[in-house]
Amino acid sequence: MLIRFIEFQKFDPYLNMAIDESISFFVRQSRVLPTFRLYGWNKKAITIGEFQKIEEINQDFCLNHEIPIVRRPTGGKGILHYDDFTYSFCCKKEGKFRGNLFKTYEIISRIFLKAFSLVGISAEIRKEKKSYNKSSLCFARSSFGEISFQNIKIIGSAQKRWVDGFLQQGTIPVTVDRDLLRRVFLCNPDEADRVFGIKELFKDFDIEIFQEQIKKALKEEGFEIVVEPLQEEEFVLAQSLQQKHQVLCSRIEMQQIQPY
Repeated sequence: MLIRFIEFQKFDPYLNMAIDESISFFVRQSRVLPTFRLYGWNKKAITIGEFQKIEEINQDFCLNHEIPIVRRPTGGKGILHYDDFTYSFCCKKEGKFRGNLFKTYEIISRIFLKAFSLVGISAEIRKEKKSYNKSSLCFARSSFGEISFQNIKIIGSAQKRWVDGFLQQGTIPVTVDRDLLRRVFLCNPDEADRVFGIKELFKDFDIEIFQEQIKKALKEEGFEIVVEPLQEEEFVLAQSLQQKHQVLCSRIEMQQIQPY
């Protein structure tokens, strides 16, 4: 299978989610190749799952500290982004990805497992299909297909499925601000102690090197890759979708909203 690989680049939080949604639209229409995208964040932000309640987030704190809250297209629980390494993969339900959610999770997890191995990290894939924790924090809970290192979850992933395709998004925290986690998420403060950045566990982790190892892992899994940027029409659509992912307005924006 030939896939497009979009290399790591940082964007605005709302635009990041809108780009993934735009890519999924074009992939499902067969107007672009199945796409593996790597990206970061140009400011601190919270993403929450498609069906997660915003009441699980300290909205006043986020407003006062200008931390955007962004709705993901995929499910799962909340993630505090900034110093992290985020990915998305969108494909039609064909070829290697004809299977169900668990089969597609397993393929993508295998790719990351190989990439971690190539940089010297002996990670493992969780096989159980039951989640043991109901926390609002993504990295305080674990579910099928997610990857751990020394029994610590290092990738949080979630999927959105349509009749004709799917989008999977996932994040690897590089460093973690636990004090900020406790302030942002309305959860048991001890849950933040279970969240670790990859550099705490493996100090030599380097994003650029890891990106190259993901490419190698994809090839080892039988994929052909072409490194290409986002197309102009994808970016235009993403710009029009940004507002859809905005969960909480800033105080300035709230003041600008005129009543009916």
